[in-house]
Amino acid sequence: MVGIYFSGTGNSRYCVEKFLEEYEPQAEAFSIENENAALEIGHQDEIVLGYPVQFSSIPKILKDYVISNHEIWKGKKVFIIATMGLFSGDGAGIMASTALRN
Repeated sequence: MVGIYFSGTGNSRYCVEKFLEEYEPQAEAFSIENENAALEIGHQDEIVLGYPVQFSSIPKILKDYVISNHEIWKGKKVFIIATMGLFSGDGAGIMASTALRN
């Protein structure tokens, strides 16, 4: 298992790291901005993906990352942690449909 996150304020990173600490303590977490993140995703069957919901959707930088690396997600089990301040909209559902389309 590996944790992957996009986090502007550190909240999504914290949530992914806390989840891994409880679920699989030896697992590591990587920012999508880390050049090794895609490699780590490719080596794992289970992914924890954390990101903030922005304007009831997923952040553009994360959407672009998922689409440009669409091959590495195939056959993976992905657990989504969508953090939000007040209103989630469809932040988790949009990620699922983005990944399935590509």
